[in-house]
Amino acid sequence: MTTPTDVERALVPALIVGVACYVLLRWAAVPLLTHLETGMEYAVNVMIVGLLLPEYCWTRAQRRVSGHAAPLAYIYGDAVCAVASAGHRCVSTVLSALREAVGRLGHRGALWGGLLGAGALLWSGLP
Repeated sequence: MTTPTDVERALVPALIVGVACYVLLRWAAVPLLTHLETGMEYAVNVMIVGLLLPEYCWTRAQRRVSGHAAPLAYIYGDAVCAVASAGHRCVSTVLSALREAVGRLGHRGALWGGLLGAGALLWSGLP
């Protein structure tokens, strides 16, 4: 049997989540996605540096020993740079499309997003 306190215990967090989703979608999502794009680019750069560091160390060692770099070192470096370029383009395309879509949301769209967030919380039975 459901008591009024059980209903209150379920609705208050759902209302808070709904309002938070509305505010996030309406005013905070576009600036957050802009910063996320910059952060993701930095993350891709760090990953690429991590992939290029062994090749750099190997090439330096080869040049000290034989005077020239290993022939496959440049191919590996070019492949890693191509992956980096593709990663940057993919991240930029996805996040800019997402930012543009969220930027087009009006009050109604943000309200629907808040209602969906509150409904998902109620449906999952978290509170």
